[in-house]
Formats: sequence, structure tokens, C-alpha cells
Amino acid sequence: MSSFTFRTHPTMVLTLAIILSFSLTPAGAQSQAQITNLNMGSTTSTSAVYAWCVATANVINKANVGLNVTVVESGAALDNLRKLKEGVFDFALSIDIPSAMQMHQGIDSFKGQPWKEVRVLFIRNVTVDRLYARKDAGVKSFAELSGKKFSPGIPGASSTAYMMKFNEVLKTGINFIPGTLSDSIGALQTNRIVGLQKTSPVAAIDASLIEVNLTTPITVIGFSREETERIKAVYPYVPFIETPKGAITQIPEAGPMFELAPIVGAMASKELPESVAYRIVKSYVEGLPEVAAAYPAVKGWDPVADLFKYVPEGAEVPAHAGLVKYARERGIEVPKRFLPPEMR
Repeated sequence: MSSFTFRTHPTMVLTLAIILSFSLTPAGAQSQAQITNLNMGSTTSTSAVYAWCVATANVINKANVGLNVTVVESGAALDNLRKLKEGVFDFALSIDIPSAMQMHQGIDSFKGQPWKEVRVLFIRNVTVDRLYARKDAGVKSFAELSGKKFSPGIPGASSTAYMMKFNEVLKTGINFIPGTLSDSIGALQTNRIVGLQKTSPVAAIDASLIEVNLTTPITVIGFSREETERIKAVYPYVPFIETPKGAITQIPEAGPMFELAPIVGAMASKELPESVAYRIVKSYVEGLPEVAAAYPAVKGWDPVADLFKYVPEGAEVPAHAGLVKYARERGIEVPKRFLPPEMR
């Protein structure tokens, strides 16, 4: 009876060892290597908008699409745009379309420094950069802020920059005291300033000011039609809306007036991979009910379709390729003016 001897070859031993090592590797360790970590610019943590930023990161992380988003506090729009360009942020929220357009074209706040890489991912909603004043100050318009102390907003925010630009165009002579929202509210309550600017929902005052209004009554002021025409002669892309009397729920006596109404959303660099941008947009849209629970102002807005609907011609920023892909999957037509050069 013959015997059979099994002899192993060195190459076979190595192959078996590699296979065995993979089979013994914990599943979590394998999937961990597939996670893409992203830094997301937001705004100051004292802002009511910060809740939107946190909720956005949460729905993306919970979507289980291989993305891990970390919320990074920032100075909002202009600060976020600069840090996108520097590569500090992978994508960022709280950026209005006009500011991103300025950076894309290299005008105004970014004069002589165009950055053609900026791309829009989705919008949050249409808001107003609302001007609040103490009722006892007797101020009824932007013009009547002349010579008075007023907080235009947090340093680095686009809304802050706009108020300063409008002051220059209209030669109003306002004594601006920029500051964080909490500092500005404190100054308002102690009568060190007569008012402050805060981005707000169209039909309501900002949530951070509801309680303030109970102890320190406030009103809302705005611009006249003639003032908006003078501003638009210098900044033609700046959008205003007319707020009729009675339109603001908590302050029905305010108006009629005109208010700056930028469209705010999320931006990234074109260098953000298409597949990553696509997953960000898809996760956000599908998680919108959860986002709305944390930040009700997004209710009723379509983050994708409303971008193409509300941004006026000439004020657009190219859409990210990942956004275009998602829009087309949903059957949403992407106007040619939004198509980035890499997709034309």
C-alpha cells in the first residue's frame, strides 16, 4: 500500500496566511478604511442656524453612505468661503449665493481674487438679513440709524459685509459695532446699541430674539424702494424682497419695507469628488424631515429644485457635478447656466 505525503510550497503558505489574516480581520476594521472623513464649515455656535448645521451633519452621518462629517464652528459665509479655498473645509454651510458668486467672479469682497473652483451643493431656504431695533429707540428705517450704534452681525459673515457696504453707498453714517450674536443681544438689552442685524425666516423673527422681545421690545426696520435702487446700481446682483405690513408674525406692525433676501446653502470645491458630493446631497435631501425637526425654517423648501428656481440669472454659481447627477436622477432639469465647465 503506497503512502501519499503532502508537502507545502512556500508560496502556498504565504497565500494561505494572507487569506487567513483577512478572514480574521474584524468587519468594523475593514469598513473603517472605507469611511471618508469630512470637515464641514458652519457658523458660530451661538447662532440659531447652528442647529441646522449640526442636524445636517447628523443626517449625513446616519445615512450610512461612507461619510463621517465633523461640524467646525466658523464665522459663516465669507469665512467659510476662504477656508474652502484654503482646503481647511471639505464643504461648508451658511453661505449665501451672492457671496459665492463674488468669489467665483473675483469681485467686491474678493476683488482681484477669483476662485473658479467654488461649486454649490444645495440650498437651505430663502431668508432675509433682518434689521432689528429697540422699540424705545424710535428708529423706523435704515436711514434713521445715522449716527447711532448698531451691530451689523458677526465679523466675517456676508450679511455683516452687506450692511457695511449699504452704509457706504447710502452715506448713512452708522456707527457699526460688529460682534457675536450673544454679545450683540447683550448690548441691545443694556441699551449700548440701538439694534442688530440677524438673518431670519421671511415671515418670522429669528428664534434667538423671541425671548429678547418679551423683556426688551423690538421692531423691524428696512429700506425704501429708492434706497434699494441706489444699492442695486452699485451691486446689481443683490436681491431684495418687499415685506408688507403684517407679514412678520411676532411684529405685525412692521412694514411695508424692503429687505435683503439672499439664498443660503452649502458650497464645496470642484475638487470634492463627484461621488462624495452626490452622497452629501442625497443624504441631506432624504434626511430633510429630521433636519426640519431641529431647524423648522427649512420646511417647505426643496434644497435642489428651488436653487434653480429662485437664483436670478447672472447671480448663479456653478453646480457641483454631484448635485447635477442627483438632480437628473430626480428628474429635475438643470438649467445650462448652472452647469459647471467640467460638464459642458
